[in-house]
Amino acid sequence: MTFTTHTPVTWQYLNIDAHNQATIAHSRVSVAQLIQEKHAHGWSPEELHFQYPEISLAAIYSALSYCYTYQPQIDTKIYQEQEEIQNLQADLITMGVGHHTADFKQRLQQKRQQQG
Repeated sequence: MTFTTHTPVTWQYLNIDAHNQATIAHSRVSVAQLIQEKHAHGWSPEELHFQYPEISLAAIYSALSYCYTYQPQIDTKIYQEQEEIQNLQADLITMGVGHHTADFKQRLQQKRQQQG
């Protein structure tokens, strides 16, 4: 038996924009961000709710449902965001700006000496 529907699937508790970027309704947390937290820390849905008490457990399960439905697209989005961050970090290093510079490390060491 085959089941098909012409009605698009919707996820309660999520806002999905024209570019299919999903965020938790009434928050600034994206589904991709929530999934990254889940994978990075091994958090269960209950732990995600503990860490983000403003997001209901129902909304977290809705986000997980969306993620598992569109796993390849979300994985691609996460990869693209990580690549962009790495490129920006490389640009900062090239410009001599940020915590990778010798000047920053020297100032940090001086502060530590002053405190200790």
